[in-house]
Amino acid sequence: MVLSEPISQLAEQLRLDTSLLYQEIYWALGEERINRVTPNQQQFRDWKRSKDGLMQFWAFANARLGCELEQDEVHDVWDCIDLTLRTHQRRAFVFQDYLMIAVRSDQCCDVCKRRPPEVKLEIDHVLPSSRGGAELPFNLRFLCEQHNRSRGNRFRWADVWRYKAMATGQLT
Repeated sequence: MVLSEPISQLAEQLRLDTSLLYQEIYWALGEERINRVTPNQQQFRDWKRSKDGLMQFWAFANARLGCELEQDEVHDVWDCIDLTLRTHQRRAFVFQDYLMIAVRSDQCCDVCKRRPPEVKLEIDHVLPSSRGGAELPFNLRFLCEQHNRSRGNRFRWADVWRYKAMATGQLT
């Protein structure tokens, strides 16, 4: 790969693990790919109702990307878009939710790493519930009040995938 040497040098300069930097680049490219092929909500709803909607989406995605997606790739992208565009009803948090987050988070803000009493911690959905995120342990984390309130329902697919990978033991 032509870029491997500059990326390795950048990782070394920033004192980052090269494999972690490659994972972040891979996730960012996957996020961009999903964003590029995400249709408007009405178009996606129409495809979901149609008998051949997935095939229509597949043709749309291939045209937008300028390449042929594999069948498993198109299913993954379809599921990600569906998860993002679907509305979701929240359930009340239970003690086990707080306990799971507290154990995993080291009881600090996931962004700035500050702790109480310096900041007030709030539970945040990595993939916001308004965008389809569930109250599952891999989708919950602590953010300080400032970071949680400024975030709105924006998210990065890289964060969603990272948390899911951590929950399934694929990433340590």
